[in-house]
Amino acid sequence: MRSLVYTVPIWVFGLHQARAQQTNPAPPIPESGPSGSNTIAANAAATDFNWIWLSLLIALAVLALWMVARRTQSRTPR
Repeated sequence: MRSLVYTVPIWVFGLHQARAQQTNPAPPIPESGPSGSNTIAANAAATDFNWIWLSLLIALAVLALWMVARRTQSRTPR
């Protein structure tokens, strides 16, 4: 239960940070090529990767809950 007390606030803080970063308006990206250039590298650099961090946080939360559940099941009954 102690690990759950520490895990939940960290998870909520991480979600808050990911959401704040996602909603923060970014400065315009200067174009280095001619108007209308559509290169793969330019598109890949401008892609938003916040979903990777969010999915990582969710996976860590599921792992923490699984570890807590496994620990409580492995205890011997009194």
